[in-house]
Amino acid sequence: MTTYKVVYKINEAVIEVSGHADYAKHGSDIVCASISTACIITANLIDKLDLRYNILDLVCEEGYFRLQVNTQDETTLGIFENLVETLESISGQYPKHLKLKN
Repeated sequence: MTTYKVVYKINEAVIEVSGHADYAKHGSDIVCASISTACIITANLIDKLDLRYNILDLVCEEGYFRLQVNTQDETTLGIFENLVETLESISGQYPKHLKLKN
């Protein structure tokens, strides 16, 4: 199962996503692919819009993603919150494979 955690602090927000969805065998797992795509698109969009200065930390590895952003910029915050909403949606559709961690 993949888990994700979202933490909002003063002027920053952090999302951590870890694990494998185990929906299907490696290479055929649509849930894992959806999660990975959402995370990578988020980081790339922040970079593409030249907002990378708002990325405080970014780790993207096999089975692990961490993004920490400065939330003082509305655009960066909106992109970050879009990722959170996307993961919530995937979790709603596949609750046995993606879960919000407290």
